[in-house]
Amino acid sequence: MRMFRRLVHDTRGITAVELAFVGPPFLLLLVAIFELGLTLTTQSVLDGAARDAARLIRTGQVQSQGSPMTTFQNLLCSEVSSVISASDCANKIIFEVQVFSGFGSVSFTPCTQTSSQTGNGTVCSFTPGTGGNIVGVQVSYPRPFIVPWVGACLSGGTCWVGLGTANGNSPGTGNITLTSTVIFQNEPFS
Repeated sequence: MRMFRRLVHDTRGITAVELAFVGPPFLLLLVAIFELGLTLTTQSVLDGAARDAARLIRTGQVQSQGSPMTTFQNLLCSEVSSVISASDCANKIIFEVQVFSGFGSVSFTPCTQTSSQTGNGTVCSFTPGTGGNIVGVQVSYPRPFIVPWVGACLSGGTCWVGLGTANGNSPGTGNITLTSTVIFQNEPFS
């Protein structure tokens, strides 16, 4: 009985036990914060790039070029180059530019690829319009998650660690689609 009392009152190793309980959730929280920070940074850069590229359409600079869509895509890719590689920009960023009859009638048709991308899918339209037109620009990027666990939580899967589906866990898509939309009226071109 004395040995049992001594064992109960012995506090050596208690720090290791506490760390075993607190450490994994703390590390998962840090990883989730890092992942969400990268996602928000990418969204912010994508928003700025979409606004800057849309400004070229609004002022008629894209329409005056020999290849308006290439001019638009080049500016877009140069603006997002700090967070998205050039090959990912060319192959994964989907942009659509449409003319609408009014601000209340803005409705983008779902599309899956730009005309410069290859593969099966619906090709996005690129119609920058003329002076005075209401134009909408929508840019989408499927950002891959660095940490699959966070990706499963944020893309429709379950938040349990592991990607298997044997126990009813859903791995999610592994991507989160970031979208930026800019709607404006073209300036009268001279």
